[in-house]
Amino acid sequence: MNLLKYIPKGNKISFKKKLKMGKRFKVKGMDVIVVENKNISSSKPGVIISKKISNLAVVRNKYRRRIKEVFRLDFKSLKNKEVIFLANKNILDLDFNRIRKELSLIRKHITKWEQ
Repeated sequence: MNLLKYIPKGNKISFKKKLKMGKRFKVKGMDVIVVENKNISSSKPGVIISKKISNLAVVRNKYRRRIKEVFRLDFKSLKNKEVIFLANKNILDLDFNRIRKELSLIRKHITKWEQ
């Protein structure tokens, strides 16, 4: 069953287009792509964690939840942005606090980039 057709169109992020046109930032464990979107009032996260990182869905989902929680806590101030987190193999070495610290550096760069 394809679950994507049940998600409203406004809540999906088209990753292929956004990966090419966004501003890219790199930190340990992931790349962050930020795309301006005037059609949304708040910011939306998108997380890509491939099977190359871990074959276990439990592990991939754990890191997906951690990244989304950091986004919820720290990226409230972003408006009209779609943020895509593209994880790499080094993310397995990071715990929640370290992920939050790395993404705080990105948040500072994004706010400078906005101005």
